Amino acid sequence: MFIKSKGLTGLILSLFMFLFVSGGCNYAEYVKTIEKPIVTSGDIVTINDSLVIPYIYTSAVSLKNLPVAEKKQKFFDMMLPAVLVAKKELAILLKKVEEITLRANQTQEEKQFIEGLQKKYKASNIELLKSRLHTFPVSIVLAQAAIESAWGTSRFFLEANNPFGLWSFNANEKRIEASSTRSGKKVYLRKFDNLEEAIDAYFTTLSTGPFTDFRKERLKSDDPYVLIKYLVDYSERREAYVKELASVIRGNDLTKYDSYIISPDYIKTTYVSDKL
Repeated sequence: MFIKSKGLTGLILSLFMFLFVSGGCNYAEYVKTIEKPIVTSGDIVTINDSLVIPYIYTSAVSLKNLPVAEKKQKFFDMMLPAVLVAKKELAILLKKVEEITLRANQTQEEKQFIEGLQKKYKASNIELLKSRLHTFPVSIVLAQAAIESAWGTSRFFLEANNPFGLWSFNANEKRIEASSTRSGKKVYLRKFDNLEEAIDAYFTTLSTGPFTDFRKERLKSDDPYVLIKYLVDYSERREAYVKELASVIRGNDLTKYDSYIISPDYIKTTYVSDKL
């Protein structure tokens, strides 16, 4: 089975199981990812084409000893495939939600699937759910990951596969303790099994957290320099953080990645019976 059981791929597996068989349509689209462990930075596959092979790196490796230019490129090469996979899988989910909600008679399984998505994305209605499944330019994701992970050198990135500095407020989830405190209290950051899982959580956070204006604007604009102005609440540094995002995007020509996609060779349409 190519589809894994965590994150967005888990939702798509549920989609296969609950919707297509019961709804009389037993085929679906999915991304055939390739899991790849990293031992050294040399294990990161160089991306030199806008059609990207969907490698999912199952661990992180420190890039701190590399020359600056090489460190940056390796970081982008490591992050980009998983970012594009997440964007494609969200697009698949959005398309399927739109198809289901157009049907006059939905099955109980279809209703349960939609309800599950609404719960995950904290959406009280279908239109809100669809808006929360929308994504935004890759350049923003890469810039935030670069800043928050100190270009793949932070402890949270190396020990917790957390390139976005996502906080944990739930003692029952995987997490690690931060070295600093807030008002004398311990604080924690989330721990993920791989980059794919972290990116899923990142997109979910921006779709459900206190970023209402950002969500509204991303439905109207694909300009990263416009959108990052609405991420002022992502960091305690606020306006200074937005300025740094713009600098990282511009200084590393990250907008070139906004047109990159997963190679069509790895976008599969398959029958459920072939998968389960």
